[in-house]
Amino acid sequence: MAKKYLKNIRINPITGEPDYFFPLEITDDSVLEYARQNCLEVGKARLGFRNFRAVFVPCKEQATDSHGRVIFLDTPSDVQRRKYLSLIKDEMDAQEKIKQDGRCPIPDGRGGVKRCPCRIANPDYVPGGDQSKTISVKCESCPYERFKQAHTVIEMSCLDHEGDDGEVTSYEVPTPERYYDADRYEELADEFVSFITARKPRLAPLAEKLVKEYSLTEASQELSRPTSTVHSQIKRLQEFLNEFLDLASKI
Repeated sequence: MAKKYLKNIRINPITGEPDYFFPLEITDDSVLEYARQNCLEVGKARLGFRNFRAVFVPCKEQATDSHGRVIFLDTPSDVQRRKYLSLIKDEMDAQEKIKQDGRCPIPDGRGGVKRCPCRIANPDYVPGGDQSKTISVKCESCPYERFKQAHTVIEMSCLDHEGDDGEVTSYEVPTPERYYDADRYEELADEFVSFITARKPRLAPLAEKLVKEYSLTEASQELSRPTSTVHSQIKRLQEFLNEFLDLASKI
């Protein structure tokens, strides 16, 4: 059966030393293209408490061949390790910040304070047994309850309040300023396309693509027009847009 996760650290069968691989998260097609061009492994990765699909990039020194492809050179294990730790630092720091969010400052037993740990030693742990070495710290029945502080994220129901009459009033989130901007944009977009249809019908199809946030290349492909033609038509549309916005501001 195939392994669920690909390993970030693997033993090299020839040298017997660890090889390190940085799991580069696949956030868009360009990452997959990078993997394809350089024949890199793609699979499910685990880093800290996060699981994600990634391209596994060797933490080795690199060179480029005559075809522009990346070549990974033989690199000592300790050098790979330093590079690996450097590459994962931002992710691990961000994860640590999430784990420590809302952890309470509690007495350290020496007259100072320390941050409440996320995990503590498991008193039931026995080597070779089925218990883990550590267990999660639970806030229930915590002896340091009086030091407890709020987490950054709280439930909306926590903001409900009870009035003098004993009735509980649910908290309602105030509507943020410019909350309806998206609706207004859609209205203006439709009005602009109608404006162009009336003034310059030939440019209406392009106007429809642009208000839907098509790029120049995408619009060119969709309309089967040369990029140069679309570019010149966009300049003409910009002139009409200024006229349209001037009229809209007077309504």
